[in-house]
Amino acid sequence: MKRIVLISDLQMPLEHRKANQSLLRFICEYQPDEVINIGDITDYTAPARWSAGKRAEYGMSVRQEADYTRKHHLDPLRQGYTGKYTLLGSNHGERPLKYLSERAPALYDEELFREDKLLGLDDYGMDYEPVSYDFAPNWTALHGHARGISLSRYAGGTAINTARKLQRSAVIGHTHRAGIVSETSGIGGSRTLTGVELGHLMDIRKAAYLGPTQLANWQMAFGLFYVDGKAVTPHLIPVQRNGSFVVEGETYK
Repeated sequence: MKRIVLISDLQMPLEHRKANQSLLRFICEYQPDEVINIGDITDYTAPARWSAGKRAEYGMSVRQEADYTRKHHLDPLRQGYTGKYTLLGSNHGERPLKYLSERAPALYDEELFREDKLLGLDDYGMDYEPVSYDFAPNWTALHGHARGISLSRYAGGTAINTARKLQRSAVIGHTHRAGIVSETSGIGGSRTLTGVELGHLMDIRKAAYLGPTQLANWQMAFGLFYVDGKAVTPHLIPVQRNGSFVVEGETYK
């Protein structure tokens, strides 16, 4: 049986530091067969649309943020886990190139500012999938920001909308909500589509765009999938406010 860990939106350096540390400990001890990062691993605050003309636009550079991600996530992960790791393309990952194309086209260079290049994934032996990744029979992972995907207000709703579009079960990030929704159709229930939203691993106190009330329908979580031949069993692992969680009866904190 194959065990796959799916990491939700970290948006470093806005990550929940204790949750990230607990996750790294878990991966290094559990030694899954594969790790998939659903995207938005780095926030890239400066080139964000809402940062324009504000102090945030001139804060940490994209290279500084990428270095932070390397130091606090990729480096410690590779010290204890040498297995397959795949990062998916995402809207936050696209921010540096989008900013350059709109504001400084003369500096636009995919070989320098595409996210996998900024993070130096080749140095870690890690893969990058800019759009989607078919990681298990009839299952696709993608960040969830693509045009044509209908956003839902309830957890899991956007993911099942994505699965309907793809006609394959889908796991996504982007919404920061954690939920699983399935739909069965056909004679005798012959076909089931499942949509999984992974939640997030951010510290919402650092998300300035939420305002002082920090009201958001977001849940901290990540995914653990078991793949046994064509049978895929998805699980969401809820993460507590102190960054701890329980997997297979063991607490990680």
